[in-house]
This record gives sequence, structure tokens and C-alpha cells, in this order.
Amino acid sequence: MIKNINLFFKIFIVIFAIIFFILNGTAFPSWVKYKSQQLTTAFQEELFRPPVFLNKISPLIEETEFSPTIDAEFPILIEKPSINLPNVPAEAYENNILELPQFNIKAPIRKLTSSNLDLIYGELKKGVVLYPGSSIPGQGYSIIIGHSSQYPWESGKYRTVFALLNELELGDKIYVFWEQKPLIFEVTDKQIFIPWPQGSETTETVFPPSEEPTLILQSCWPVGAASKRVAIKTVLVR
Repeated sequence: MIKNINLFFKIFIVIFAIIFFILNGTAFPSWVKYKSQQLTTAFQEELFRPPVFLNKISPLIEETEFSPTIDAEFPILIEKPSINLPNVPAEAYENNILELPQFNIKAPIRKLTSSNLDLIYGELKKGVVLYPGSSIPGQGYSIIIGHSSQYPWESGKYRTVFALLNELELGDKIYVFWEQKPLIFEVTDKQIFIPWPQGSETTETVFPPSEEPTLILQSCWPVGAASKRVAIKTVLVR
């Protein structure tokens, strides 16, 4: 009896794994590719990292970096490095564009005036969607949604556009090209939550609107499921 139960569970796990891969096979390669690129970049940075010289003056300090002596009476004001605007891509002359440079992803931003779910799902096949009622990016509180996974038989090339959304880190930059105007947003927070009505949270309760121009990127989480949401908060920096 116990052997039969163990065999049943093994078969169930294998079937579940196969179905999961079939339904989310398009998202998995994106994750593997990104992780491979991360590993390669980290290896190259370590390989070519300049040496850090030991401080021979104070034995209490093991390592130091060169820095100029600052006179307390005449402090040196260090300006923050300027942020260069990205070049406007060719796609931005036909559509408003969201770009995630970390993942080499560009997607048209579709704008709707109706919150009808069928219309939203239809537009998600053509890119990402500026949620109805949201402000134009850079002018207030904006929410952009996109698929993290979708059935292989569904049409459209943006079925996994937000599959790597949870890989964004604090300080990462994303770009929006709205009417050919480049905007730079910086990641400041990330949250995973259970949405209403299953849970008590909404995007606005997780990240309350403020006077600071804010853009929220949101998708289903985990990849292949729709029980939770991952939301990335970014603020306009230029």
C-alpha cells in the first residue's frame, strides 16, 4: 500500500513538472539566460578588478582606497554624477516604449480608457498596459502591468515580458519613452502581495501615492501562477 502511494506521488510530481514546463516553457529560458549573463558579468568583473593595496600606515586598517585630504575649514563639495538620458530607440517613433535595459527588453506601452478585463487582456498581447486611470508616466502615479507567463498557444510576443521583474534590484534604472521623450526611473522598493479579493492588499495600499512622480511595474507572481502579485516601485530621477 505504501509503495503504491509513493509511486502515485512520484508520477504526480513528474506529470506536474511536465505540465508546468509546458505552460511556462517560454518564461524559463529567459530566466536561465539572465542568470547566465549575471554569472558571466560577475566573473569578468572579478577577473579584471584592480588590486586593492594594503594600508602600511595604520595596522588597524586592513584595506583602503585612495581619497584626497579634506580640510575641515574648506570642505570640498562632491557633486552627484549626472544621469545621462538614453538614446531614443527606433521603436519609440511608432509607440510609447518601456525599456528594461538589464534584460534587454523593450515593449510598447498600451493605453486604455476602459478597465474591462477582456480589453486589458487583449492589449497585453501587444505589449504592457498603462492601467486605466493611471497618470501618464512622469506626471503622477502610474501603474504598468504585463504578463510574467502565458499559455504557449496564446498569441502575442509579450507573454513573458515581465518574467524577470522580481530580478530588479534597488537602484536599477528603467526607461520610458513617452511621445519620444526619454524618462529615467529608479527602483526604490519591491513587494510581493496577495491581491484583493483573495487578500487585503491593492497596489495603492502597498505603495501609497505621493507627490513624487512614481511608476509601479506589476505582474503575477510566481511565474506560472496568478495567486500573488510582484510590484516594483520606481521614482522619476530625470
